[in-house]
Amino acid sequence: MSILDSIVEVQDEAPRIVIYGKRGIGKSTLAASFPKPLFLLTEKNAVKGVKSINITSFEHMWNTVKELLELPEFPFKTLVIDSVSNLDAMISNYILEKETKASTLAAACGGYGAGYMKAASLHRALKDKIEELQARGVSIVYIGHLSVKTHKSPELEDYDIYTIVACHDKIREVYLDDSDAVLFCRQKSFISETESGRSLVKSTKQRIITTGVSEVNVSKNRFDMPDDISMSFDDIAKYIPFYQTKDDL
Repeated sequence: MSILDSIVEVQDEAPRIVIYGKRGIGKSTLAASFPKPLFLLTEKNAVKGVKSINITSFEHMWNTVKELLELPEFPFKTLVIDSVSNLDAMISNYILEKETKASTLAAACGGYGAGYMKAASLHRALKDKIEELQARGVSIVYIGHLSVKTHKSPELEDYDIYTIVACHDKIREVYLDDSDAVLFCRQKSFISETESGRSLVKSTKQRIITTGVSEVNVSKNRFDMPDDISMSFDDIAKYIPFYQTKDDL
């Protein structure tokens, strides 16, 4: 058998998308507009009419995903985790319940950052399980809350950057590094100057998504999207080949 016989052509897969932004911006509403979504809720959701399962702990989330994977047919087109930020708190609680001598994740598992590494490994294991649904043509949407963290630059002065809420960068990496798109939802803003020469940032009511690489927020995509698009599923879908080839979405 020649090595050439093992070559396969890459196919368009269901996307894995991270959506994050401040509370009330409309993240869950946006996710609800994806095709036939099922929400796994780690917190209350105000979107009426969505099909959902309320998750109470990490173990509950793990067992729920396992049962969904055992279904002979998965009757949804999108699985939404709302939110990974609250899921992170559940995983921290799970570790600390077993580490009775530690009161914080920093001190857990022997300290020296081992608790954070354990949390990241549980996030990764769960995410790998969830993404087994990709093979069935199911899109995965992870919702995160907005956090501001200090970025330490080796070349410039440290500066603040928008990212998702998580207790450590190792956890953020699980969702941000290998997702197909990380979408930052925000209000469109502009800079105006006062009579005294002071610059002010003013927001409009228009809600947009930043999709391109930026120095001020974590965002990216693999679909050649413009840097900013309207905050709607239709504007997201028209750049993702998977949605162009599915007639039943």
